[in-house]
Amino acid sequence: MEHVTDIDKKEYIDDCKEIVRTTIALEKIELTDHELTLLTKEIMDTSLMMGGDYSKENIRAIAVQYVRSDFLPRFKAAHRE
Repeated sequence: MEHVTDIDKKEYIDDCKEIVRTTIALEKIELTDHELTLLTKEIMDTSLMMGGDYSKENIRAIAVQYVRSDFLPRFKAAHRE
């Protein structure tokens, strides 16, 4: 089984949230702060699972892929309160 390094998100979450917010805003997608936090954490986890880190380039690239794959319906369904 492969090992995935876990990096504490607390130090990076605010910067990553801003990257995700600005990236999805280009497509006129707006989320609540809670939804943005959930999405950002999901993107951060995806970056680590792909062998990356929380760099601006990695987070932006994954956010762009989410937008291109029409993530919003799946995301909203997965996170209904």
